[in-house]
Amino acid sequence: MEMIKFEGKEYPTLLLSFPFGERQVSTEKLNDSLMNVDGTYVSEDARIIDEEIFYFTADENLLLKNDKLVELILSEI
Repeated sequence: MEMIKFEGKEYPTLLLSFPFGERQVSTEKLNDSLMNVDGTYVSEDARIIDEEIFYFTADENLLLKNDKLVELILSEI
């Protein structure tokens, strides 16, 4: 598991293999920190990070085995 640093905090991220290629996923907490309450980005750096992340999930889901997490995400998209 790698970490993304944004505004002084670190957020976990995983690179997962989906049927359509590798994609990066992270936590909903990171997503919340990237966006204002009106749905706009808090900064240009936030936009860039958001565009790199395929899916945001609950923190506890990152503890699942990778194949289980992929199944979960595929069932939700």
